[in-house]
Amino acid sequence: MSAPMTDAELKQLMKQLSRVAGLDLSDERVDRDLAAYKGHLAAIDKIRSIGLPIEAEPFVPLKR
Repeated sequence: MSAPMTDAELKQLMKQLSRVAGLDLSDERVDRDLAAYKGHLAAIDKIRSIGLPIEAEPFVPLKR
């Protein structure tokens, strides 16, 4: 597992991702959204930490 990112690194990542998405977030907006983004990343880490066998994945049959 890699070392946690600093707030400055997360802010830089948020700015880069917003530019890729066609947005140009201001520094103030990035500062306001930082806590929510950190919570989002923590939730992803929590989900990935649970080891489920492939059989536990939901199966959705596709209809043609």
